[in-house]
Amino acid sequence: MRFASISFALLLAPAVAVAQSSGSQPPVREAARVNQSPVAALLSNVTGACPVGLRAQRRGMPNMVMTDGKAQREAGPTVRLTVNNLQDKNIVGATVRVRGYGSKPQLFPIQGVSPAGKMTKTVSLKLNVAGGKNGEADVTAERFGSISRIYLESMEYADGTEWHADREQPCSVEPDLLMLVASR
Repeated sequence: MRFASISFALLLAPAVAVAQSSGSQPPVREAARVNQSPVAALLSNVTGACPVGLRAQRRGMPNMVMTDGKAQREAGPTVRLTVNNLQDKNIVGATVRVRGYGSKPQLFPIQGVSPAGKMTKTVSLKLNVAGGKNGEADVTAERFGSISRIYLESMEYADGTEWHADREQPCSVEPDLLMLVASR
């Protein structure tokens, strides 16, 4: 018993010493600080000047749709986009640009990615997100093999006003690495 106590104390001693002597803070990604509200800054995979909080969750299982009475698999990956309305105005629509890679087999170099496999698609979403609330929409990218990033291009509000993305600091989100395997 005494040997176990001494071993445990020796194991913890370096960790305690580092915790007491270190006064530094962990580094913060610069992109997370640019023109964002505190809520959007907490979402580590959101970058740019965003008027809303964004989260993109990959859908794990392929969706099945009924076409002419036959079950068919949808033709691309799906991401559930969650919009956190940080303003008092109601959001009624949004336009997003989806970037990703084609579904054909391809080789990528270790440093960087080949531009040949990159794909882009613009999608208009109908939303109904009240001020201060969250809303969701599924984004499906046909003929894509994977989705790498979603850019928020514009937002439409119930009062008729619109927001458009800043070209210098585009609002975007990278999908979570974890996948949803069932619907809520």
